Amino acid sequence: MPRPITPHPFRPLTDAEYALLARHLPPEAGRPGRPAQDRRRTLDAIFWVACGRSHWKDLPEAYGRPYSASRALRRWSRSGHLDLLLTEVAGRGRADRVWQALAWRVARAWRRVSRLASLSRILLARRLGVLEALPAAPQHLPDPDLSNALQARIRCALMDVHNQPADLFAALARLIGRAGGGLRHWRQR
Repeated sequence: MPRPITPHPFRPLTDAEYALLARHLPPEAGRPGRPAQDRRRTLDAIFWVACGRSHWKDLPEAYGRPYSASRALRRWSRSGHLDLLLTEVAGRGRADRVWQALAWRVARAWRRVSRLASLSRILLARRLGVLEALPAAPQHLPDPDLSNALQARIRCALMDVHNQPADLFAALARLIGRAGGGLRHWRQR
């Protein structure tokens, strides 16, 4: 059962929040390229953009270069670390205050890169019940469970086409459309 996450405006990470997040992100050592100057500042930059409606180019200078933060977010998404954070947020109860404080920011950051995510990863957020991370309302997203049930029903109906109700195949066609989701409803930011 999805639990709603309370939206809140952006605020920089506390020491406890940063310590918790840092344990779940990939290590900096051993990664090719130049290491990030300040990982905490990068996280604050990501959450500043994710919790608002601003663009990366509007990022205040205090949070570093927009491209660096954007690149870090995409890298963590591709490596699966953002999925790990979303799973942690979904699995924590209301008693865990630090995760509750991070839930909105993690969900919004995950949603920010959902356009880059595969369908299976978007369905992960749906199954976890973190609706705030989804790029659209659940009814506009593909539903593999409905798709599997429909396939079985269509096979049965096709075995005996002539004895089916007149409007059955029209109803099944509408359900197939719903199982596929509605991409035009997906949010772009």
